[in-house]
Amino acid sequence: MIVGVQGTSSFEDYNVFLRSMGVALSGMQEADQYFYIYSAGPAKVNSMIMEFVNLSERGMKSRGKKIKFYKVAPTWISENIKDINYFVFLSKERESVSKLVGEAKLNNVDVGIFNY
Repeated sequence: MIVGVQGTSSFEDYNVFLRSMGVALSGMQEADQYFYIYSAGPAKVNSMIMEFVNLSERGMKSRGKKIKFYKVAPTWISENIKDINYFVFLSKERESVSKLVGEAKLNNVDVGIFNY
């Protein structure tokens, strides 16, 4: 499973982030051998993802699955949107979503918008 993540620079709630990863993991099929997270940032979101991946690695490995994190530019996600299974957007309340959310919806990618 491939998950794309993007957040706003003001997003900082780790519990909301964990909820988004829980939703993404719940969509993972039994046959999936990997859980790859491609993040378009910003730095706070990348730090949350890195911590999540480091903490989850041992549990995923015990189930025979790989988890990895990649930092990418928003243009990379846009160019590879058809390969993404789930797209997460993280923001505070009343902040507008990025254009990647619209692109994901146009390409029939499941989108989760998580805000607080």
